[in-house]
Amino acid sequence: MRNTKLTIILAVAAALAFSTLALAARHPRYLHARTDLRTALLLLRVHDEPNVMRHVHQADVEIDQAVREIDHAAVIDHKDILDNPPIDHNLDRPGRFHKSLELLRAARADIGREEDNPRAIGWRDAAYRHIDAAIDQLKRAVRDLHFDHAEGY
Repeated sequence: MRNTKLTIILAVAAALAFSTLALAARHPRYLHARTDLRTALLLLRVHDEPNVMRHVHQADVEIDQAVREIDHAAVIDHKDILDNPPIDHNLDRPGRFHKSLELLRAARADIGREEDNPRAIGWRDAAYRHIDAAIDQLKRAVRDLHFDHAEGY
């Protein structure tokens, strides 16, 4: 009798653990995308020249909006959205921008897979638009940074 109860308890625990893992593995891309976006956001929050910062500020706004859209989609999919990624403080100016662009592209790719929850599609699509706008602003900031460097600033 005692072994039967233990077997049943272990079977139920294993079933619960497996179902939780299966659910978490179903759409981890929102969490990956959110982590990439938050990391890019934190990398860009360093003071730079005013002509560069106007584009960085716009990219910051767009990334923040994309994170909010992903948060909405993740809530609809019942995902854990608490996330504060570590960042590399040793990157130089160009390195911050290039790493941020890489992270934005990775986030876009992460959410780019087929969405099986129709209620989350609108938020995902809005996140696309914000990520694309952030990439555009960041490219402008990189261009201005390049011009500053060429001019000796």
